[in-house]
Amino acid sequence: MRAANIDGSQSIAAGIGIEFSQDPISGILCVSKSGWDQLVEELSSTGYRLTRADAVAASFGALQVWSVQRSHSGSGIARRRQSGLGALWAVYSDGKTPSPDIQDFTSPIDAVYTWVDSSDPVWQSSYREFKQSVPVGESHPTSRDLGRYTSRDELKYSLRSLEMNLPWVRNIYLVTAGQVPCWLNTDNSKIKVISHADIFDSPEECLPTFNSHAIETQISKIDGLSEHFIYVNDDIFFGRPMSPNVFFTGSGAVKYSLAKAHYAEATNPRLAVNLAAKLNAELIESKYGKTTSLKFKHVAHPQLRSIHELIRESFTAEVQSTARHKFRHVEDVSVPSSLAHYVAAAEGVGVPADVDYSYVDLGGDHLPMKLYRLVRGRGMQMFCLNEVASVSEKEKRGRLTKRVLDALFPFKSSYEK
Repeated sequence: MRAANIDGSQSIAAGIGIEFSQDPISGILCVSKSGWDQLVEELSSTGYRLTRADAVAASFGALQVWSVQRSHSGSGIARRRQSGLGALWAVYSDGKTPSPDIQDFTSPIDAVYTWVDSSDPVWQSSYREFKQSVPVGESHPTSRDLGRYTSRDELKYSLRSLEMNLPWVRNIYLVTAGQVPCWLNTDNSKIKVISHADIFDSPEECLPTFNSHAIETQISKIDGLSEHFIYVNDDIFFGRPMSPNVFFTGSGAVKYSLAKAHYAEATNPRLAVNLAAKLNAELIESKYGKTTSLKFKHVAHPQLRSIHELIRESFTAEVQSTARHKFRHVEDVSVPSSLAHYVAAAEGVGVPADVDYSYVDLGGDHLPMKLYRLVRGRGMQMFCLNEVASVSEKEKRGRLTKRVLDALFPFKSSYEK
């Protein structure tokens, strides 16, 4: 659909003699302000709808960004929500070359997902076996709840949202326990399935693992992974077109998203995320002589591979210990979602940045209203549909969540069969 909109709008521009160029990585079409003024009238008269996109969808040098789509019966809300399916046109000042701005990030970026198929009988058998073999006191209580692994095909919809709104991602690495989603198009060269056994230092000791913290300590060892990459949980979705500038500065520093909450003031300090934040803070203080306070939003996390390597060198014992914990443990470190950001900041290659974001707890109160806002709103840059504990009315809420994801991302991606 995007390709058809790009080809169609390009043909119209060429037909009336408008000069334009196309970014080979992002696919964004670049045009001068006077050229755009001419093109708008022609596009409108030939059945295209124009929707204003965020400036962050393109270069810092662009004056405006527009999504151009063939007219359809959808509402204005639907068009805004699906602006990533249109041809993106970036408008520049007359006489200015639409080359990258000095603040634009232009190097390759990969994405890394971690995923598990908890409905797999072999995985379930292994889970039960090792759950019984690990003393309760040696793992975090919430890690032993199978509800943590419930799947509603979130990965499928997250990939749809990524392809629609972050088409510039170079490669997608899907890290699994040797599992492959039945719907995944493995013929797509952009997506690569990576087994835990391919990246763990001591697979015979560490695997199988049911601990996302453990897996996260190893992801930067993926063969071929770019220096700059984005770590994405499958419960994260991208709601609007974004350029790499949302995640990295022009010089390549990571842009992390701070939460307002202080981990030391958490209402439940025994949650795994708060325990890991406390340990991370202790490690930062031991190495850099400075403390940390704020937690991070549950978003897609920009990463530097070199920072992960520095963490393994600086905190070897803690990383190795976490990697050996088969279930979430009270002494785990959390690398990509927290510690890597702290270390990047300390090393001068990480800065805080705001992001338009929404978090929805699928087990929380007022779920229908929160999901309705996602569907009817202008679309967040990113949003998370998360379960912090077992969900009551799981089946009913699961169906509602699935309907919302179908409404937000109804079109198959190239990553599906």
